Amino acid sequence: MEDDTRSGWTLSSWNEDNVVHIRDMIREDRTVRVHMLADVLRISKSTCHRILREDLSKQKLNARLVPHALAQDQKEVRASICADWLHEAQNDATFVNIIIA
Repeated sequence: MEDDTRSGWTLSSWNEDNVVHIRDMIREDRTVRVHMLADVLRISKSTCHRILREDLSKQKLNARLVPHALAQDQKEVRASICADWLHEAQNDATFVNIIIA
């Protein structure tokens, strides 16, 4: 008596092939999400997290809040916009209420 093959997650999904695939995928697209990696490789999200943390030494970051990850021209644009907003806030007392509302 033998079991039929089943679709689903592989039993030994934490292996060098998956580490290499995940490394390549995040190099190609730094904004890729864990559930996308898990779906493509057909492994669990917890295994993806484990590979990212333990094998690839990655941490969870929100790219929108990490200015040092921006290119120099992007930093300059962001600084210019902030300077404009600061100037506007100093000259118009209602400006801050408009931004917050």
